[in-house]
Amino acid sequence: MAKIKRKAQQATLLIVGEGQQDKAFIKHMKSLYDDRNNGQHLTIHSADGGSPNDIIKATQRKYLHADYDRSFILMDSDIPVRQQDWDLARKSGIELILSTPLCLEGMLLDVLNQKVPANFTSTQCKATLRPYLSGEPVFPGSYNPTFDKAVLDASTKAQIIKLRQLISHLPTK
Repeated sequence: MAKIKRKAQQATLLIVGEGQQDKAFIKHMKSLYDDRNNGQHLTIHSADGGSPNDIIKATQRKYLHADYDRSFILMDSDIPVRQQDWDLARKSGIELILSTPLCLEGMLLDVLNQKVPANFTSTQCKATLRPYLSGEPVFPGSYNPTFDKAVLDASTKAQIIKLRQLISHLPTK
């Protein structure tokens, strides 16, 4: 009788974006960095906004029943994360990645070496980033060609480096 060839167990990774734009950008990065044979299954979702506490609780409620090996949330930093929210995330096995300055769009402007003024709001960051996108920010393809692999590889932004490592299934610091 022939031996049954078993598939190797893949590690599972969950990355939840605060909103639809965060989810689209993470999916864009997945298209650039996720090698299907890297031994990892990556799942990307959106928490659909709210306060840091709302986002963490929504992630717990909607996704953590699936028992992922590692779970992350990419969220804006325009609303400070309270210590009790950091504790809740840690107890739930969720690591937080904060987009700085302010939000995803502020972080992406920073990647492009576009200075975000201290008095800017998230809305102003969104409006400033919009001309750099090739379509609506809720579609992953809109982040091409501005945020191609060369631009993201050259970025020294800690959050981009962390996302690259996670999606590529490389060891993270």
